[in-house]
Parts: sequence; C-alpha cells; structure tokens
Amino acid sequence: MACCLCAKYFLLFFNLIIWLSGGAFLSCGILVLYRRDLHELFALLSYDSDYVPSFLNVGYVLIGIGALVFIVGLLGCCGSVRESRLLLGLYVFFIILVMGGELVVALYTVLLGVEWDTKLERTLQRRLLTYNYSMPQRFEYDLDVVQKQFACCGIHGAVDYYENMDYKISGNRLPSSCCNDLFNGVCIEAHSYRIGCFTTINDSVQYYARLVVAVGIGIALLELTALMMAVCVCRNTKYDDEFD
Repeated sequence: MACCLCAKYFLLFFNLIIWLSGGAFLSCGILVLYRRDLHELFALLSYDSDYVPSFLNVGYVLIGIGALVFIVGLLGCCGSVRESRLLLGLYVFFIILVMGGELVVALYTVLLGVEWDTKLERTLQRRLLTYNYSMPQRFEYDLDVVQKQFACCGIHGAVDYYENMDYKISGNRLPSSCCNDLFNGVCIEAHSYRIGCFTTINDSVQYYARLVVAVGIGIALLELTALMMAVCVCRNTKYDDEFD
C-alpha cells in the first residue's frame, strides 16, 4: 500500500513535468512552421532531397504530440488522484502512442542526418555552378538569404564560384549576398565572407541535434517512468470507476 501511495504521488509529479514537455513540443512545432529563417534554410536544403520537402510535416507532428501530451498529463493526474483504472488505462495507452510518435520523429531525424552527410553537400555544390547572376530563380534567392543570414559565401567558400560561368563573365564578381560591404557596388573576394555556408550551417545543425537528442532521451525516460508508475497504481487500486 505504501508503495502504491508513493507511486501515486510520483505519478502526479511526473505528469506536471510531462505537461512542461508538452509545451516544449508545441513550441518546437510552432517554431518549425512559422520561423521564417528556418523556412528559407530548409528551402535551400530541399533541392534534390528525399526528406527535407516534408520537413514542415514534422512541425504538425510536433504540435500534435504536444497537444496529446497535455491530454495525457490530464488523464494521468485525474487517474492517479481518483485511482481510476479506466483513466489510468487510457493514460497508459496514450503515453505509448506519444512515445511512438516521438520514435517516428527520431527516425526521420536520423534519415535526414544521413542524407545531410552523404548527399546534400555535393548537390548544393553542383547547383552552385549554375547560379544565375542576371536571371535569378528560386534557388538563387534562397541561397542569397542563407548567405546573408549566416554571413557565409558558397558551400565551402568563395572558391565554389570559380567554375561558375557568370562569375567568369562578370570579371570574378561574387553575388552581392557574399559581402557585407560592397566595393563600388560590386562584391569581390577580398571583401567576401571567409567561411562557407556548409560549415556554418553544419555547426548549427549539430548543436541543435545534440540538444534535441538530449532532451528527447530525458523526456523518453520520464515517460517510461510515468508509465511504470501508472501501471503500479492501476494494479493496486481497488476503487471502481464511478463518476457520479
């Protein structure tokens, strides 16, 4: 009985933290959907990508998981307070569902990371050779935004433009987005950003990836502990589910 009582109070405590994690999921989902600089970055990375075009779907999944986590937390609190087998059973079911959704997001992130390491770098370098100075298209616009935002030039540096036809025709002129200060209205290599965009973006991606993995593992352990507590309370409760 004492063990069951401890499990009951621990379950209440864990559900308060789970509610906070629900807020984290909602915040991440909204960030993916509505933060403009992320849209432009992933628009650039989406060229010839098998996974990035569906990245915005991850935002909807995260918002769905966040909303479901709030419901799960409510069921857990009510079920533990009332010691209701029905509510605790629903709680166990939904928390397994949430963990399944988190697993899908994790697998997608792994696939995206593999593609990032093996394909996207070469794809962007190849596209850079056809960067059009006089008639910019969507790719040129997306690349310009990223180069300005991250203060970078090319994929590995200004050297990536050496084989570009427009670069040669224009007298070794770089896109204006490669420079913070233009020389007579022209971006030259001496005034260009020294670092390539791939290095800068990769550093940011690696940082956030480690952060997401650490938070994800913490939340998963928390949910697993809450799941075991809920099963313990459910197995030891003797109350019938009467809601009148």
